[in-house]
Amino acid sequence: MKPRAVIETGVDHGVEACALASALLRNVAEEFPGKYVGTEIRPDAGKLLAEPHSRVKRVFYGDSITTLHAFSEEIDLFINDSDHSADYEYDEYSSIASKLSESELVIGENSYVTSKLAEWSVESGRKFLFFSEKPQEHWYPDAGIGDSFP
Repeated sequence: MKPRAVIETGVDHGVEACALASALLRNVAEEFPGKYVGTEIRPDAGKLLAEPHSRVKRVFYGDSITTLHAFSEEIDLFINDSDHSADYEYDEYSSIASKLSESELVIGENSYVTSKLAEWSVESGRKFLFFSEKPQEHWYPDAGIGDSFP
């Protein structure tokens, strides 16, 4: 995947954002430019996103749904990891629905708790897969991630 626009809601310290920005920088080197856009409610979040990652990133601080409504470009990769309430999660998916590119991927990091990405996928005529995480001898024994795609 060579996304032009990656959006992640919920940046926190920026670990996942750094991984995404690293991939985007590699894509830039291969002449496939892209950018990372993060949203975060906490103004002190995203501190790990320094050089070289800061060359392809932008973080908006405030309500993610307001930021998503204002975003005017096509989205190739969307990752929901902000407010983990089911209704807010669903509202984020609804906010981006008309902005998705033809080959995009929507990831829900809360899919092991709510069924909102699966429900939104069905309503939108999309496919949904759930990947369960069950690591052995880990402090967090059960989680999972949902993927929605055309």
